[in-house]
Amino acid sequence: MVSPIRRFSVLSFVILTGILTLSGCASRKYVRLQTQSLEPSIQEAANAAKENAERIDAVDRRAQQGITAAGAADQKAAAAQKTADGATTAAQAADRKADTANQGVQTANNRINTLETRVNSININDTYAESEKQSVTFTVNSSNLNDANKATLDRIANTVNGLKTGYMIEIQGFTDSRGSEQYNVGLSQRRAQSVERHLVSKSVPLYRISIVGLGEDNPVADNKTSQGRSQNRRVEVKVLRSTGTRTTN
Repeated sequence: MVSPIRRFSVLSFVILTGILTLSGCASRKYVRLQTQSLEPSIQEAANAAKENAERIDAVDRRAQQGITAAGAADQKAAAAQKTADGATTAAQAADRKADTANQGVQTANNRINTLETRVNSININDTYAESEKQSVTFTVNSSNLNDANKATLDRIANTVNGLKTGYMIEIQGFTDSRGSEQYNVGLSQRRAQSVERHLVSKSVPLYRISIVGLGEDNPVADNKTSQGRSQNRRVEVKVLRSTGTRTTN
């Protein structure tokens, strides 16, 4: 036989379990109702977040385009600077060429002044004839005098120094046929100048000397052979003696 207390306990437990079950059902229904009411707000927030993300992507793309454009502008600026540097270099080269040309003009003027001095020191009515001719030869691409050259020139200097007046010395420089015309003319001129300097150092008056560089003109031997070329690399020194004063009308 079940006691009244135990029956009351079982009944209480059954009643409590029912209450809890009904409470759980009511809570889930409440939560579901509340969640449904928030879904529009949640969807709106999601849409806003998506729009913000799209705007951020658009800003990123524009920023990247700006960076690319800036890089292209930098490259153009560098190219422009390079062109400007090239123009500056060309201008500087032109200035150097102009300076060289000016130096050439000055040299030419100096030669003209020297020639005028020579002419003023000579009786223009005198006539001259070749009295002596000597040649000195040079090695390839050289304008230096060797000992044999100097000995030959010393003999010429001793001869004209004994004359004092009534003579002129004509110096003509030459090269073989190898090399450009411009180079050969310059080399022949340097050879003639070497001879002139040596004669002047031996007390021959400068105003009595005239020089010219003729390059490969007037060869005295065949330029097809090494021996012929050696003979053509020369300077001819002519001593011109006055034959007297010519009468003019």
